[in-house]
Amino acid sequence: MRGAVFMVTNEANTTIDALDQVSHLFKLMGHPKRLQLLYLLIQQSMTVSQISERLKWEQSAVSHQLQVLRKYQIVERVKNGRQVVYRLVDPLVMGIIADVVNEIRK
Repeated sequence: MRGAVFMVTNEANTTIDALDQVSHLFKLMGHPKRLQLLYLLIQQSMTVSQISERLKWEQSAVSHQLQVLRKYQIVERVKNGRQVVYRLVDPLVMGIIADVVNEIRK
């Protein structure tokens, strides 16, 4: 019987850990500027200057948001000759944003 209680406790801890990760992911995606940036990168990979031009942000603001997203491996930078292009690489984030946008548009 003791093993069963331990197993339930482990499952609860695992669930709590998973929910903590979900909460963190939603906080990352919930920042308005970051969400706009992520939605843009779903459509295509871009340089900092391209993002800055499309979103009408300062390049420093774009770079800051990209740095945060890179830290959590949601986007990656790819060197393409002399250019550095950023792309969204987390399929979960892509799916969540695309699904929510599609639902809202209905």
